[in-house]
Amino acid sequence: MSLKHTSKVRQLYKVILRLHEGLPIDLKTVGDQYVKSEFRAHKNCAPEFVPEFMSQWQTYTKTLQAQLQQESLHSKVGSSLPVDALEEFSEDQILQLHELLKETQKPNPQFDVKKETD
Repeated sequence: MSLKHTSKVRQLYKVILRLHEGLPIDLKTVGDQYVKSEFRAHKNCAPEFVPEFMSQWQTYTKTLQAQLQQESLHSKVGSSLPVDALEEFSEDQILQLHELLKETQKPNPQFDVKKETD
């Protein structure tokens, strides 16, 4: 991996974490943990997976940036996953998505995060 590529990955990672600062605290917490685990898991992935990985995270960045720039955060953050996109997912990705769904439907959230007041 070249120094130039490493710099681009690190820059994208930092931009995402900065964007998460604009999310509600519970979404920020989950989002930060997910991004950190994904970037860590793909740190030494095969070179043929890198362009798609970077492309998907750049798309996420652009989408989140646009949503956060809207006048009100009362509008929906995120987007629906097209059903036909599931056909392109690997078995591991489907399992990961299912685990995320189960986590979001728990009666007692895993994170009881409250924003500190000054």
